[in-house]
Amino acid sequence: MPATTHNERIAIFLPNWVGDAVMFTPALRAIRQRHPSAHVTLFGRPAPIATLTPNPWSDEILTAPQGVLAAIKLLRRRRFDLAILGPNSFRSAFIARSCASRVAGFARDGRGFLLSEGLAPPRDATGELKIISALDYYLLLAERIGCGTSDKRMELFVDQADERRTDELLRSSGAASDAPLVLLNPGASFGSSKMYPPERFAQVADELVARRQVQIIINAGPAEAEIAQAVAAAMSHKPLLNLAAVGNSLGLLKAVTRRCRLMITNDTGPRHIAAALNVPVVAIFGSTHPTWSANYFDKERIVRVDVPCGPCQQKLCRLPGPGFHVCMRSIAPATVVAAALDLLGTP
Repeated sequence: MPATTHNERIAIFLPNWVGDAVMFTPALRAIRQRHPSAHVTLFGRPAPIATLTPNPWSDEILTAPQGVLAAIKLLRRRRFDLAILGPNSFRSAFIARSCASRVAGFARDGRGFLLSEGLAPPRDATGELKIISALDYYLLLAERIGCGTSDKRMELFVDQADERRTDELLRSSGAASDAPLVLLNPGASFGSSKMYPPERFAQVADELVARRQVQIIINAGPAEAEIAQAVAAAMSHKPLLNLAAVGNSLGLLKAVTRRCRLMITNDTGPRHIAAALNVPVVAIFGSTHPTWSANYFDKERIVRVDVPCGPCQQKLCRLPGPGFHVCMRSIAPATVVAAALDLLGTP
């Protein structure tokens, strides 16, 4: 696909999950480099939009309204020359076909006839979808529409207002400038099968406080406040800050994460936020396959245990009795602490 001219317009439909949106950033950067003169519009759900705001690759950012007709009305007036689809859904292709001359995306969910540049998704020898990282999947899309894809670095940027709010929160909480900040992320919007038990997060935090005098910050979204409180209540040392109690947002999470020496997290969106901000990460895996979310970050340590029932990719563990959530219960806090100390380095 040739590079666009200065007056051509490109709509990029963002993936629906926060982590996927972050893993989409190498492809987004590649698209901008290939089409430096085009007017690029990002279109997506509120969470991915917030994650990618601000950014240097787009000229316009639109939050998707509720309803297909409202989305079509919003986009059609802009008369796009090309729409590039991060999501795999029929819905996204239908909306894009209604507002763009050309539509590029993977031919999935029965939408191939809607795509002018329909791309076959990668499959294995049996014909099943190949297990590859979402980051590579999005770069494959970018490559097939003519973009260079050698740079796999994820990137995120932070708004100055969120930086100022972070300064205020750290100052008001009494943060010490000479003690490292460690961010715990005990939730997971995917489901409880991804979650390391709150009391074990608390054990890891207490051990790091005792051994390295770290300051603990707990991250939680609006639906995860109870989990964050469970971690805080189980800790012997009071955490420095619980973001669930201060009106958290994705912008604030990015700003706070950038100040931290380490994040300890389940396999969920904030894991990739930390990596994109070059903050070391301990990622605790349970039900999910690490290959799906590989991000090639050299300062990440994955902690997991092979179990007969996993990785099951299920949102909830359905095994009864002693087999319940064995993938997470088999991970000792000492193992997580060791990975954290490795990344924290010598005091």
